[in-house]
Amino acid sequence: MKKIYTLLTILALTYAGILQAQVLQKSGTQRVMAGYNNSQIATTETTETQQWWGYMGNATNSSSVGVNAADTYHCAIYLPGNHDVVGGKLLCGVRFVLRAPHATNVKVWTASTLPESNPAASNTLWLTDVDMDEEQGDIIEVALPTPYAIPAEGIYVGYSFKITSASTSDDQYPIVTAGNDQPNALLVRTNSAVTRWSDLYGSNFGVLALEVLLEGTFPDYNMSPAAMQKTYYAQVNESTDINISLANNGQATANNVSYTITSNGVTGEEQTVTLDAPIATYATGSMTISLDGTQVASSTPMTLTITKVNGQPNESKNSSTKFTLNTLDRIIQRNVVVEEFTGTGCGYCPRGLVGMEKLRQTFGDRFVGIGIHQYNNTDAMYIADYPYLNFGGAPSCRINRGDVIDPYFGSSEDICNDFREEMHEPAMVAVDVQGFMNEALTEVDATAYIEPLFDTDEYKLELALVADGLSGTTSAWWQSNYYASQPSSQNPDDLRIFCSGGKFGSSSVKGYVFNDVAVGTSYKNGANEIEALGDMTSGQTREIHYTLSMPTKATLRNALKKGTVYVVALVVDADGRIANAAKRIVGEPAIDGVATIDNGLNTEATMRYSLDGIQLTAPQRGINIVRMSDGTVRKVFVK
Repeated sequence: MKKIYTLLTILALTYAGILQAQVLQKSGTQRVMAGYNNSQIATTETTETQQWWGYMGNATNSSSVGVNAADTYHCAIYLPGNHDVVGGKLLCGVRFVLRAPHATNVKVWTASTLPESNPAASNTLWLTDVDMDEEQGDIIEVALPTPYAIPAEGIYVGYSFKITSASTSDDQYPIVTAGNDQPNALLVRTNSAVTRWSDLYGSNFGVLALEVLLEGTFPDYNMSPAAMQKTYYAQVNESTDINISLANNGQATANNVSYTITSNGVTGEEQTVTLDAPIATYATGSMTISLDGTQVASSTPMTLTITKVNGQPNESKNSSTKFTLNTLDRIIQRNVVVEEFTGTGCGYCPRGLVGMEKLRQTFGDRFVGIGIHQYNNTDAMYIADYPYLNFGGAPSCRINRGDVIDPYFGSSEDICNDFREEMHEPAMVAVDVQGFMNEALTEVDATAYIEPLFDTDEYKLELALVADGLSGTTSAWWQSNYYASQPSSQNPDDLRIFCSGGKFGSSSVKGYVFNDVAVGTSYKNGANEIEALGDMTSGQTREIHYTLSMPTKATLRNALKKGTVYVVALVVDADGRIANAAKRIVGEPAIDGVATIDNGLNTEATMRYSLDGIQLTAPQRGINIVRMSDGTVRKVFVK
């Protein structure tokens, strides 16, 4: 059974036209090119000097991409001249998957640069028409009349076709893809909807289902490490296991791999790992290695080099990869922030509401949600001051201010998968926060406690207020809903409440209760009023105080309920990513030992100070710094 997902944020919206994806469930009946490399169809025989190769390798998953309309498509891959497999080879043929019944004018081509007008432009090196007879099947295989030497600067290989009628699903989404994303492996444009070439790497559509027939010498032992994480973590004097993806571009099946680690210019002893599962030719796999943390907290650049495969010298030109090992005094978990661009005027935003609620229910306190209602200023929850985060369209979100993704589907099928991936990375900074409302209920005095695990000067602090349980009866609270016109059967179970016949299955939803709504921020007029934190010392906690304003608009202010307003602290690193965050109900003390005092301070107090260091002659409402008779200092809250 096919699932059809509409992803509204997969391309940077620098041009008109948005691609959509149709993802097939993983099953034994999927039609991917690898499944046809048997006796199902006749294919060109390979020899020791000729091999079929493609970015999709041994992929078993399949997707298809399109604009859901009649259009002329152009799609290609780029073959770098220095690629481990491709470099120095002759290009002898091309084959790809095309199963759209209304595909006409099919052409296969190679070009020195991507054709901006049509494949017959001056930069086209080779072009041939494809006879789409019924015996051709889904696999289109074309031989070059003369083998072409792949130049040092590389070459583009692609195909073009025209969809005359988007009357079937295969016509609506005619570009077949497979496997996992790779750069240069899914380049697409159309004549009408998407008029500029775009590399869809990062959109989680996989790679183009296209292979090339190469001729030349193919080494037996050729192993490359795939791109590793930028950073790994270990605790002082302890080791950590990391998983490394491997690509076998050699002719021999890999059973074991040897490697070295270079750090601070010194290369360690060669280590050998027996693979849990052998890696076949042109397939990918992985190995697990152990890294030792240093004796003190530090950040160490490292280089991993694959030296041997099955005990034989590795012939790969890309045998090394770089990463950083951060050794920490202690490993602490990181809370994960999801900032969502939404609004009551957005008809697809119910999808985002469901996605954010799913994150709340699944991850509890580890989830710090901030719904930014900036889509339409007629929204009762509209907030002008929250920083502009370049979302592009609604609904969309950013996890810890990473890439813009869909708040329901995430970068692929489920936002929870993206959240889990981000959650597994430990924090480089500890943070806690508390806030207390003034008597007039117009301001929240917030205090953030920040402790870096490294000496650093890179962090900035942002504060925000969010509220749960917001609802109202006027039209400013009514949520637009395009799903009301869709049958429940076309959508996942948790979206069906907004579909035809569902609890909220009307085009204008009344009575919905909104959670995680941003209602205050330390930003004013586009600038954060909290100064950069400056030099910070590992293990030392910095206290930052700031007064947040509560909403003044009566429509929103009257909807706020006691115990449902939270203060949020966001620690932002030099790259603009959220390093860690904390969230606490306004009025609830932080976990560092702030005490609540109902009727004045403890009689053992000897001296009292305000948060800004002014000595007090008597207890004052809010947080007091108190020196006790035993010499200890406490923070106490006076009601």
